[in-house]
Amino acid sequence: MVGVDAFTDYYDPSLKRRNLAVALSHPEFRLLELDLGVDDLAALPEAAVVFHQAAQPGVRASWGRQFEAYTRHNVLATQRLLERYRGARLERFVYASSSSVYGDAERYPTDEGCCRGRSRRTGSPSSPASTSPCSTAATSVCR
Repeated sequence: MVGVDAFTDYYDPSLKRRNLAVALSHPEFRLLELDLGVDDLAALPEAAVVFHQAAQPGVRASWGRQFEAYTRHNVLATQRLLERYRGARLERFVYASSSSVYGDAERYPTDEGCCRGRSRRTGSPSSPASTSPCSTAATSVCR
């Protein structure tokens, strides 16, 4: 099993490293410190399953000066990861997103069906990621 983290400073990197202590002690776990948005992804091994949960958290901060960082860590990283495994013999590529893509929803939990048609939109955008949940860039490149 291989874990990948860019150790950005949104959360204290020392806390993230501490959270990895048990995994790092396992002989079959390997950690790669990579920024999926810019680093060479050839270092990523062949895999049967990819669980993609890498993203810049806190999408409400993605308005304004942080837009480029969120685009790189959330959209470009997803596209590059998909390109890395294009043509590979993956059994599954699992992409996890934040509920923030739904914006300020009228009710929670928010059914994913709410975004299938613009007229069924239930929330107000709270970030660039939530301006159009059916066509958010990272989700769209996974389709």
